[in-house]
Amino acid sequence: MRDKSAVLSLLSPKRISVIYLLVLVIAIFGITIPGLFLTDVTFQGVARSQAVVGILALAVLVPFIAGEFDISVGANLALSVALMAWMSNEYPGLGLVGMILIAIAACALVGLVNGILVGKLGLNSFIATLATSQVLVAIALKLSNNEMVVASLSKGFMDWGQGLSLGVPNGLFVTLAVALLVWYILQYTKAGRHVFASGFNREAARLSGVRSERVVVGSFIASGAIAGLAGVVFIAQVGTFSNSIGMPFLFPAFAAVFLGATQFNQRPNVWGTLLAIFTLALGVQGLQLWLSESGFWITPMFNGLALIAAVMFTRRQAVRKATAVEPTDTESNDPEPSVPQGAHVAS
Repeated sequence: MRDKSAVLSLLSPKRISVIYLLVLVIAIFGITIPGLFLTDVTFQGVARSQAVVGILALAVLVPFIAGEFDISVGANLALSVALMAWMSNEYPGLGLVGMILIAIAACALVGLVNGILVGKLGLNSFIATLATSQVLVAIALKLSNNEMVVASLSKGFMDWGQGLSLGVPNGLFVTLAVALLVWYILQYTKAGRHVFASGFNREAARLSGVRSERVVVGSFIASGAIAGLAGVVFIAQVGTFSNSIGMPFLFPAFAAVFLGATQFNQRPNVWGTLLAIFTLALGVQGLQLWLSESGFWITPMFNGLALIAAVMFTRRQAVRKATAVEPTDTESNDPEPSVPQGAHVAS
């Protein structure tokens, strides 16, 4: 009986609602437009386009777990793309590896600046990273002279970015590799435990010996580096920079992080985030195929509604947890339930 209850708990929609949503999306569009939706082209296209979003969502996830927002990840991705395009034309002697390292290092430096502003100087993370994002947009526009720039990258690199391995877009393997690394660090290392502790209750973590300021700074550095890598994957797929790059990735990344936080263990997590990304993307793709040429407005509409729904789900989970740990008359009064600060901000 106990085993049955455990299985039912694991299969509860409260834990894996996105999986049920994914099945529903595939069933609806698989029945209504099977010839358009149930094809290799559809699933490979979604996997290719969402590989970059997935990496960027992981960049959002790390500081979010530490209790902060990084709004600059989209602009940081654009900076990485702009640097790659600019260096490939102006300094081809740097070589592909050199360009990639410089682009990622520059984005990590941006993360360091964000971390100092938030972790050391105490600025609100939303305001600080929003301001930083505008500076990054200015730098990217300066590098590109506000024009589309075609990168002079090697054919092998471009073939890799646009190619498949085992029927799967190569960019998706990078997403999964980053996801595995982030998941391992968060779940099985001392640094990961400190990130979660800082997000749950920063003052309590500090009193327990966690150097919360350094944790916050480190989370922003990691966010910047991951966003830089997302830019590298993007330019491998597209090969150009334009001033519209960056912001379109921001909303789906945040929506996935919020929605993913309601999955599995009821806190922000890697696999819930990735599952949310591809579920939402398949929903958008299905609607676009169903509406054909008139579906150009679907993506912003769907992403906006998904973000609202994700925040509402996160708030509901936070309220439920707060109610569950409400002290009785004989219990001591805890100042806060065990909900990450990111969830408090979201609510």
